[in-house]
Amino acid sequence: MKKALVVDDAESNRLIIGAIVSEFAIGVIYAEDGNEAVNKFAAAIPDIVFIDQIMPEKNGSDAIKQMKLIAPNVPALLMSSLINPDEIREIAHSCGADDFLPKPISSKIIETMLKKYKVIA
Repeated sequence: MKKALVVDDAESNRLIIGAIVSEFAIGVIYAEDGNEAVNKFAAAIPDIVFIDQIMPEKNGSDAIKQMKLIAPNVPALLMSSLINPDEIREIAHSCGADDFLPKPISSKIIETMLKKYKVIA
């Protein structure tokens, strides 16, 4: 079974994204901050990562940098509701994220990303 790591400090966001991902028969691993995300990533090596940028302890871009050292080919998608999309795209590019997803995340965007990164057909 394919696995997705869903990382967000807001439980409601984690559960919504996880519910959408699981509709595609993908197992979901949850983390609520960047440190927990890196640990769970290293333990499970998921097929895709959905990770929020703004979190306590370690933000999403710092976590992605560490994940890419462990498994550089796993797509990491940085999510944010920051108002300036150019700024967050630059952050995503500089940390090695494969894509940037503006919040709120829709089921259509998630499906598109799962197909784009060949997690589903």
